[in-house]
Amino acid sequence: GGGNNRYSMEAALMATILTPSHPQFVFVFAAVRRADRQSRICMLRTVAGDERTARCSLVRDYVLSFAGRLPVAEVHA
Repeated sequence: GGGNNRYSMEAALMATILTPSHPQFVFVFAAVRRADRQSRICMLRTVAGDERTARCSLVRDYVLSFAGRLPVAEVHA
């Protein structure tokens, strides 16, 4: 029982749960380690909601140059 209204509410609830209010991205940086005098450039990735947050997680140990922002891929079971 319940008809179409029940299924519409279930679909709306599922869409609400699956759609994050704060999207996450993979931020990519070219980086040089601060502590190493002859450090080589490496590529670092971190997941965050914005570039500032991503930089804050790495800036203590690395000099960073922004290289890209990618959507976080969904994981399917």
